[in-house]
Order: sequence, then structure tokens, then C-alpha cells
Amino acid sequence: MSVQAMTWALEQRLVSDPTARHVLLCLANYADKNGRGAFPSVASLADDTGLSARTVQAKLRVLEEQGIVVEGNRAVAAAYINRRDRVPTCYDIIMERGESTAPRTEQRGESPAPRENPTGCSSQQNGVNLTTERGEGAAPNPSLNHQGTEEQLQREADSADGRLRFPMTEEWQPSPEDLAAQTRLMGIPVEAITPEVVGCFKAHYLALPDIAHTSKRWANELAKWIKRERTISSGGDEAELWGKKGVKV
Repeated sequence: MSVQAMTWALEQRLVSDPTARHVLLCLANYADKNGRGAFPSVASLADDTGLSARTVQAKLRVLEEQGIVVEGNRAVAAAYINRRDRVPTCYDIIMERGESTAPRTEQRGESPAPRENPTGCSSQQNGVNLTTERGEGAAPNPSLNHQGTEEQLQREADSADGRLRFPMTEEWQPSPEDLAAQTRLMGIPVEAITPEVVGCFKAHYLALPDIAHTSKRWANELAKWIKRERTISSGGDEAELWGKKGVKV
């Protein structure tokens, strides 16, 4: 965590959109003191801000369009992530707008001293200069902090996209958005979704640990469970058409 970067993000008045400011503040939490090398996943920013992944992505584009953030050196993130297909975008926050670039040694008529590139990569990537100008302090490598391991980043990305499959747990609660969509499509009234019904549903699937679904699929299964219970309790003719798991046969 960089106090300097977060302080700048909090005090700056370049971004007026409240949601974009929130995303910028959380992004600064992952940067170094110069605002560089922030590579949280979209899922991490969504969790930090309480926004949806789609909203986070939209606000990141707004910040890029305003020139507040630019895409940084992906080699920084790649140094911590082994799988190249899982390397998140690295961002640099432009904390000093309009500052002049420090003069290079060539412009002062001096012979440039050879510089080592610790990453072994080109010194220019995505318009970001990886070399250190005279008078500048070397930017420290960003700490992993709570940016997550490789596996956590992938799980967060899958979870944000709704692709993560998991067995039922005692702590599970259905996504309100997913459940509302399912019950609306099935014509189930809101009052039918009671804690008792949800508890029975969870107890049933806790005894079946080999069954794993995505979040959306669990909401679908719960809606079908509620539909079945209502049909059986009403003694309707359709009760015999429903299987034990709430699926029509």
C-alpha cells in the first residue's frame, strides 16, 4: 500500500465523477509511492469498491481517457504471475500532470552510462519509460499485499464472470440479482423466498457435496426448488411432473 499515491488520489480534483474517483483511490492502494506498478484484477477492484466488474472496467476506461492512468509495464505483474494468460493489466497513475521530463544525459552533451534492465525486457513498453532519470529515486517493486496469488487472481476473475463452480456451503447466499431474474421468469412471488425454504434447499445440497454449480446455476436450482415446493403444497396437478431436485421430467 502506498500512502503517497492514495493521498494524491484523495486530494486530486482532476476526476469529478464520484465512482471513477472511488476506483482511482482503490487502484492507488496497489501502486508504489510514484503511482506506478498497480496490477489488481478487476475482481479485486470490484470487491474493494463494492461495484460490479463491468462498472469498474468502465471507470478504468474513463480514467484512461482523461489521462489519469496509463497502461504500465506488464513485466511488473508478470514477475509475480507465472501463467502469461493470467497476467492482469498493469497501470501507472500519472500523479504529476504536465511536468517536464528530466533532461537526458545525451541532451547535456554527456556520454550516457549503460543501464541495466533488471527485468530483461525492453526499456519502452506501452509508452512507459522503465529506466530511471537522473535525480529520480528508483521505484520500488510493489508488494503483493492483498493482490492475491496466481490462483486467487484466477478464481476472482472466474467468479466475476460467473464461471466459478463450487459445491454448496452452509454460508452460501444466493445473488439477489440472479435469484430475482430466475423467480421473475418462473412467475414466483417474492414472498415465497423465505429463510426456511432457502435453508431446506441448502441442507439438501450440503448432503450432496459432489454437486458443484456456478452462482447463476445455484440461483436457478433454488428457484426451481421453490417452484416445486409451492406446487406440492398447493396440491396442484403439476406436482407429479416435478422430480426430486425440482426439475420437470
